Amino acid sequence: MADPRSPAAVGKAPPIFRINLSLPPSERYVELARIYRDKMRALRGMFDELVRGISPKIPLKGVHWLAKLSLRRLYTDEETDELRGISRTTDIDMYLLISLNTVLDLLMGCTSGGVRSKSGSQTKMLHFRTLDWGMDPLRDLIVQLEFVRDDDPEKVLATSITYVGYVGVLTGVRKDLSMSLNFRPVHDESRNVAFYTNHLLVLLGIRQSISSLLRECLFSFPNGPKPKKREESLSTLEKIVAQVPSMPTTAVYLIFSDGVTTVTMEKDHGTAVVRSSPSFIIATNHDHEPNSLPPKAIADEKRKNHVGLSLVSPDDQVMADLIEDSNERRDCMQARWDEKVQKSVQAKEAAMKKVTENIENLDQPQGSRSSLRLRKKREEEAEEAERQRASMQDSLEGADVAATQKEIISWLTTFPVLNETTHYATIMDPSKGKVAWVRQYDPREWEEENGSD
Repeated sequence: MADPRSPAAVGKAPPIFRINLSLPPSERYVELARIYRDKMRALRGMFDELVRGISPKIPLKGVHWLAKLSLRRLYTDEETDELRGISRTTDIDMYLLISLNTVLDLLMGCTSGGVRSKSGSQTKMLHFRTLDWGMDPLRDLIVQLEFVRDDDPEKVLATSITYVGYVGVLTGVRKDLSMSLNFRPVHDESRNVAFYTNHLLVLLGIRQSISSLLRECLFSFPNGPKPKKREESLSTLEKIVAQVPSMPTTAVYLIFSDGVTTVTMEKDHGTAVVRSSPSFIIATNHDHEPNSLPPKAIADEKRKNHVGLSLVSPDDQVMADLIEDSNERRDCMQARWDEKVQKSVQAKEAAMKKVTENIENLDQPQGSRSSLRLRKKREEEAEEAERQRASMQDSLEGADVAATQKEIISWLTTFPVLNETTHYATIMDPSKGKVAWVRQYDPREWEEENGSD
């Protein structure tokens, strides 16, 4: 067996398709659905697999009948019409597509965050993201979608990394805003009724899903039309931070960045713990606060209180592994950043020591024959050196530390952040509104690597 910390899978860039938002919703995805029609048939088997994951005793025929009767639409007419166009093209039942679009966020393991990056003399925050999931057939449906309009078909308004048939947003970017979501395996138990009622309302298309909310953020362009169901649009990071925490949603981790600041939200039904950073921040699949319980005890408690974990596996050890993996991925990325900060601090301390020595030398008496001009010059040099020392002291905490994009890619493609369940990894640049780097992965790359040892 190969060392899991050996070089990771290489991956490949996902195919890119353009979606014309000027078309009627039912026509937007027809061409894409036609191309992926055969591969999308795997959705039928995945639905059965999810049901068996809850309990092998559940009668599949009864579930299909109930789902077909109940799952008829998504929250918005626009998204519902998009799915109807896909359904007609692929001959896949609407209820299967609706299931994909409403439960996917309950099942994903992810690593997301922001890190300050430097290119030349400029620095900005890049948004990194991996998406892990055990459903391998979905890998064949990974695409990069670029959204355009007829008035300027060459101008990409927004970009999403997603699956064919999924019309919400899991990972997206536009000018001055990027976003991603990670599943959260806990919620406020004191609000269980409201929490599970929300799940039911989302499935029935009565309430907006979390991925639909991110889609709204992605398509809420500045200076765009006023939203129909909100007093204020979700067009900027500031507006998102002001409005999203109190919205009724499933438990989830949300990550947003505008290229200057990155924000994470530990989102519950109607609340959120919000954190932000202009330098480095990360979210995986566990809350930020440390917990003294061992992973297996945490996993057992979280599985009891979160339907998503129960769908992944009813086995306590699998749950413990999920929590442990989340900790390992977070620790791996945090360690890379901490190492970067430490090196920067050491370099600045050495430079500050040298500046201090220069100041002390400049303060030495020069004798009575020193001219007034020379003394004035030395005083100015001493003042400048003191300013440099003060500036270095202020920056010793790492606020101005920055990594190169190459370094961030290296961190993102190192085990365990990248692993055999990773579907894709990407780096988004919200300051430009573009995907800076993206790779999708085939688990066979890991098998070949392990088999070669």
